[in-house]
Amino acid sequence: MENENQKKPMGCGTKILVALGVIFLVLLLIGWLASDDEEETEEVRPRQEADVVDQEPDSGKAYANIESVSVGTDAKSATIMVYMNGSDLETQSGEATGDIAEMLKSGVGKNVNVVIQTMGTKKWQYYGISGKTSQTYIIKNKKLKLVRDDLGQLDCTEKSTLSEFISFCKKKYPAERYILQFWDHGGGPVYGFGYDEWAAEDASLTIAEIAAALKENDDIHFDMIGMDCCIMASMETCYALAPYAKYALLSEDFESGLGWSYTRWMKKLEKNPGISTPLLGKYIVDDIIKDNENEEYGDSACMGLFNLSTSKSVYNAWKAYAYKNEDALLNKNYSKKHRARGRGFFDYFWGADDSNVTLEDYYISDILALVESVDDDSDEAKSLISALKAAVAYYGHTSDKNELTGLAVSLPYGDSEFYKQLKSVYKDIGLDSEYIKWLKQFVNSRGNNDYYNYDSFEDSWGGWAEYEDDYGCNLSGGSCEYAYDYDDADYYGYEDDYSCGDDWIYDSKEDIWYCYQDDYLYLYDEGSDTTFYYDDRTDETYYYDDAAGDWCLAQ
Repeated sequence: MENENQKKPMGCGTKILVALGVIFLVLLLIGWLASDDEEETEEVRPRQEADVVDQEPDSGKAYANIESVSVGTDAKSATIMVYMNGSDLETQSGEATGDIAEMLKSGVGKNVNVVIQTMGTKKWQYYGISGKTSQTYIIKNKKLKLVRDDLGQLDCTEKSTLSEFISFCKKKYPAERYILQFWDHGGGPVYGFGYDEWAAEDASLTIAEIAAALKENDDIHFDMIGMDCCIMASMETCYALAPYAKYALLSEDFESGLGWSYTRWMKKLEKNPGISTPLLGKYIVDDIIKDNENEEYGDSACMGLFNLSTSKSVYNAWKAYAYKNEDALLNKNYSKKHRARGRGFFDYFWGADDSNVTLEDYYISDILALVESVDDDSDEAKSLISALKAAVAYYGHTSDKNELTGLAVSLPYGDSEFYKQLKSVYKDIGLDSEYIKWLKQFVNSRGNNDYYNYDSFEDSWGGWAEYEDDYGCNLSGGSCEYAYDYDDADYYGYEDDYSCGDDWIYDSKEDIWYCYQDDYLYLYDEGSDTTFYYDDRTDETYYYDDAAGDWCLAQ
């Protein structure tokens, strides 16, 4: 892939003809020498007729019999199901309708159905959405079209509500691919999704209930399940979702009031419904990080796209590591103390921007930070890091690093009530009884009040790119891309260029590598050992010809 750094497509006709002339002479010489040794030897036929088709007049480009490649599928349609719990975020500050405005701006509606079910809010700020009853809308012609009214005050924390919504969408708006989007709040793998203003204060939709609703609709296998919610990026969440989706896009941190940015990725999907999920996830992650770096109300943020096919491997590797390091884990509290300032699960009680709740209240322990702090040299540690590396298909965080690297695990330090809820949820998602029983030790562990200081890890961690040499590029669907290079932002310190370097993403379904630089999509096909790029302005794909040393137009 050393030739992916060419800066622009150029005509390659002259160089190819020269190269082919040399090849032709060499082949003739080989044929002549062979005929001296054995007169019956079949004539060696030069290959230029198979390799290159005649140039079009004055085109300056050679057309090659190299089949063009693409990233993604041939899908022509997609349905995005938005399970929107407006909650206090809408009542107090209109954040849900603000995100709806971003969706409307994307122009979806022809190739992509965006179906929104509105719930959980006593007062919707815009678009005439009712606070008296739940409703279902679809986006058409940059407007909200009401398709179901008078549903009553549906409880978004009930499994049946989610199950019915999915069932309605697949019957009314069938498509070739599906995405499920949760909006908002998040309370980690034990408390789950919720805070509905019309429901009980302690009601939530657990990850076990989400999995049960998905199972009732398992004729759909989602390309991606996204949660525009706080602290849902955990090993346990991924394990629960794994049977029903390819990827999950989740935040390990509390989200700022900005949440996701919906316009660009929905516009990309509308333009190309077959776009690969890893590439679509990259757009989402990059825009979230970019907004939090640049916008007035931005804050610390991290977001990951997770390959759910790795979930069992991560779980098994974590158990082996945790059992080996049991004494160390019980001796200190490895939960985080990072403070919420945005969309926390209990912001309703503490105030949207003045919350005193921290990650330690939810027992969020970043797995990689924990491993690097406790034991990073054993075979169990190496296996766990390798499994994590494969799980993290794409990851981004703001420049103010906060020791969060993608996936967390929950260890119930000193909290019997939390463990009681954990025990029920984990059993229902299929975690084994031995592990659930093992977790009970943390309720009375000696290190409950002795929190581990992650400052040294925060100072030393340079991102997932540090692990490329040892753990590769995640051929099961992961990525080698953990840096950002925006045209309109230079705060990352990178200069714009066309070189992908190590920034390649592998799409396991399409069996091809790709990366984006500037306006070009670069592709690498291992089967033919050929580098391509796609110019979406001209709708043409070029391949790099090593012999010619130039880019050539592919068929």
